Amino acid sequence: MYLSKMHLDIRNIYAKKCLRDCQIMHRSIQHMFHSSRQESGALYRINPQRLDVYVWSAEKPDCDSIPAGMKMIGCRDFSEIEAGLQEGGCYRFNLLASPCKKVPQEGKKNSRRRFLKTIEERMKWLRNKGGQYGFSVLQVQESHESMTQGLHDKDDTQEIFYKGVIFQGILRIEDVALFKKGWQNGIGPGKAYGQGMLILYSV
Repeated sequence: MYLSKMHLDIRNIYAKKCLRDCQIMHRSIQHMFHSSRQESGALYRINPQRLDVYVWSAEKPDCDSIPAGMKMIGCRDFSEIEAGLQEGGCYRFNLLASPCKKVPQEGKKNSRRRFLKTIEERMKWLRNKGGQYGFSVLQVQESHESMTQGLHDKDDTQEIFYKGVIFQGILRIEDVALFKKGWQNGIGPGKAYGQGMLILYSV
């Protein structure tokens, strides 16, 4: 896995469009991999204060295909760190996620996602995800909410909208194989649009 850091030039028109529309940002990120998101394993996270974009991917990005308005700061290979993950290992974590549950829509085949309204529901959602992906949450706090918006390419009238929150705390790895799956592929919905990237730090 690779972690890349890029900087957005706010003076650039295309960079401004990326910040306003998550679909444009998604398309820009994928341009560096010449493959689908599933193949590249790409997730991204924006730091809106510093105008930095972090990209987590199974493939190394093509530095010759960086979109206009973005500058590559650096790219780090995490294979050694990944190989060193062990059961019982504890890490501080930061996760921007959209805790939701699916709600049936009357007269429609597909259900819709509803953002969990209470902090108790959202904490339960996180702990359930921990069980699914091989980690337990030892400490956690929730910080400010975030809004991600954009328009689908095929139908500019169909809005993309994800409401998210940032979870910060300490986790312990219980099952390495399951944990790697969540760490590599992301947690929760909206993975193509800046959600679900699990950032780890040493305790």
